[in-house]
Amino acid sequence: MIIKRRFRFYAAHRNHMLQDKCARLHGHRYGVEVHLQVQPGSAAVGVLFAEIDAAIAPVFEELDHRTLAWRQDAVACAVPECVVLPCPTSAECLAALLLQRCHERLPQVVALELQETDSATVVAQLEDCAQWLTHTG
Repeated sequence: MIIKRRFRFYAAHRNHMLQDKCARLHGHRYGVEVHLQVQPGSAAVGVLFAEIDAAIAPVFEELDHRTLAWRQDAVACAVPECVVLPCPTSAECLAALLLQRCHERLPQVVALELQETDSATVVAQLEDCAQWLTHTG
């Protein structure tokens, strides 16, 4: 069975490799839906929602109201309180990174949906992580 849990965070970023408006520093209200594969446990519960929150919420709290920057982007990294990431800040790479971090904290996490805008969502699965997180631009 799949359990989904929603989270939200606000962050700024830019994709300096693009030649469009996304190359400028801008922000998003990110919506995240984490998918957990669960089996019936005691009291017919796969996992407690409080357990999900305790394990995963810190992943998003670290990014909330921050500027996210790929370590190769010197301009964005110069912003105060910037969170330097090991991969580009595209929706695809960010979804893969968040999935990896959530899976490390709670192994039942098998997929993650990252909504960057009202009409744009990326769905990352575990098998996507290696390909997207080793991207060097």
